[in-house]
Amino acid sequence: MLDTHSPNLTKAIRFLVRESRERRHRIAAPGPVSKAGSKRRLGNRQVRERHTFFAMFALGLLLGGLELFIVLHAL
Repeated sequence: MLDTHSPNLTKAIRFLVRESRERRHRIAAPGPVSKAGSKRRLGNRQVRERHTFFAMFALGLLLGGLELFIVLHAL
């Protein structure tokens, strides 16, 4: 559906994702990584994924509640 309104949107999104990945990898300090550093990075990633999950879950509940509200008022 988005392709019909703006066909370059998917290309732009892919470009932005690729660019942010490259920037993140460039910023990482090139040096020996200790075990504590890799554990910390893994923990940070898990925390970030957990926050993303809860944000998406809350958004889903909000949209579900809004949809239920609209349907019940239409009756």
